[in-house]
Amino acid sequence: MATSNSYNFNVTGLDIITEALGLAGAYSPGESIDASESADVLRTLNMMLKSWQMMTMGIWLNKELNLFLGNSQIKYDLGPTGDHCAINAVKTELAVVAASGASSLTIDGTTGFADTFDRNGIITAVTAAAAGAITLTGALVASGIATLSGERRILIYAAGNESARTFSIVGQDSAGVAVTENITGPNAGTVYSASTYRTITSVTVDAATAGNIEVGQVGDPIGIELDNDTLHWTYIANALSTTPSLVTALTGAAAIDNHVYSYTIRAPRPVQVVECRLHKASGVDVPINVEGRLYYQTLSTKTQTGTPNQVYYDKQLTDGALYIWPAPTDMQDYIKFTARLPIQDMDNLTDDFEVAQEWYLPLAWNLAVLIYPKYHDGRFIDAATALKAEALLDEAKTSDGENTPIYIRIGQGRQ
Repeated sequence: MATSNSYNFNVTGLDIITEALGLAGAYSPGESIDASESADVLRTLNMMLKSWQMMTMGIWLNKELNLFLGNSQIKYDLGPTGDHCAINAVKTELAVVAASGASSLTIDGTTGFADTFDRNGIITAVTAAAAGAITLTGALVASGIATLSGERRILIYAAGNESARTFSIVGQDSAGVAVTENITGPNAGTVYSASTYRTITSVTVDAATAGNIEVGQVGDPIGIELDNDTLHWTYIANALSTTPSLVTALTGAAAIDNHVYSYTIRAPRPVQVVECRLHKASGVDVPINVEGRLYYQTLSTKTQTGTPNQVYYDKQLTDGALYIWPAPTDMQDYIKFTARLPIQDMDNLTDDFEVAQEWYLPLAWNLAVLIYPKYHDGRFIDAATALKAEALLDEAKTSDGENTPIYIRIGQGRQ
């Protein structure tokens, strides 16, 4: 018997929508699905996926995050516009002393660092002939929108003197909030935006430029441990190397072997904090208790400093809030924790799902149950189909768990 020897069966948003419409009696093979109908069902599909997050859908949504600390800081915002918390974060150390005011460093190595600096990723070299919008032409641009590697500042580079020019930037941050800014052009060099962006939709100039200009993105965020036990956060201002330039100069001195951290993109707002550890400079992880609101609120001195041993996660909207007790003072320690992240949006019909293959059938059947009333005068789908959809979902949830031992401890637990 000949078999395929392949295991990569996959479906897109349109595949699941087509299957669901067929199950709901609203589609027959060979028919076309118009754009308004597919957009309507795609919206329902996204709403269904987001509601499934509440039932701890998908063990693959559990990710290890790294949270970098602030001296005596007790509250950390976790999310697209929050504090420095990321999945793929890296650490190295200073190889040479850095003085206060230094605009470059020498570090031990760049293993794990991402090279995201791109001087012309938004607009490649062009001389603007007149005032108006400049076409976005860089490698970061698709369908007229530049999507940056993560939320960060942008740069404008000029070969000549453009200090009399004003460049107007329009974009959005990682939460989808509009960001606009006017930037005075550079004089044969580079200037940086004051705001941070995730996408850029337009760049306009108030008059013709004297010569070529380029618009791009700075490199990844970088945090440097200063000798005063604080972290100086800025961005890498050149291509990846062991001598990174900094967008903003150090505000204090930093000794050899002080820690240097970097990452590309902040983690989204966690749905749940599963477990937590304090990662020491020695490489040892020390468990931290994850407590509830009531217990945290009973702590009498929340600003007490020391070695963190308890956290409380307050799941808000755009950014969640992680409270740490006692407040940290050692910036060579940072928090590692397992967080359940939200499932990725289905923005387009051609998007793949962030689910395992065993979830494809539950997706289609449960979507059919939800959309059925739209096509049948508000009536609900028959009981047999609804029960089948529920059973498929239960089977997927049952298969989606860790094989872990169960411990029974006798004693008084914390209420």
